[in-house]
Amino acid sequence: MTNMDDLNRAKEVLQKEKYTFVLIKRGKLIKTSYKKGVLPLLEVINGDDQVLNKAIIADKVIGRAAALLVANYQVKAVYAGTISEKAREILDNNSVFYQFGQYVPYIKNRNQTDQCPLEKLTSSISSPDSAYEQILQFYQQVLKINI
Repeated sequence: MTNMDDLNRAKEVLQKEKYTFVLIKRGKLIKTSYKKGVLPLLEVINGDDQVLNKAIIADKVIGRAAALLVANYQVKAVYAGTISEKAREILDNNSVFYQFGQYVPYIKNRNQTDQCPLEKLTSSISSPDSAYEQILQFYQQVLKINI
């Protein structure tokens, strides 16, 4: 299978099964999730950060935080149902191939009243390698979710 085959398959699985996250590596379906935000990505990184290297991801939403994680862990290609302007910049600057369904200026919070808290949190982070710790801290301290 080629990367495009894997990307198309990941996109198809994401949409057909209504997942929020799909991870494929070397033709194998590695992980699917219905969890929101970057939680599925954090779980994968926490389990084995090397599994993302050269993997293919389909995600319902890719904002700045997810893009930083994708770039840092050398994901090969991404499909985003919705992608933000800053996420595209990060993926472009880190040579990550991507496709998307909808392009938005920024990701909104769950109430649709403001910018996503992780978009805000990562707005001053330019280096993908420093993003993981700050995003993890946010999940653990603010959302009280242990990963």
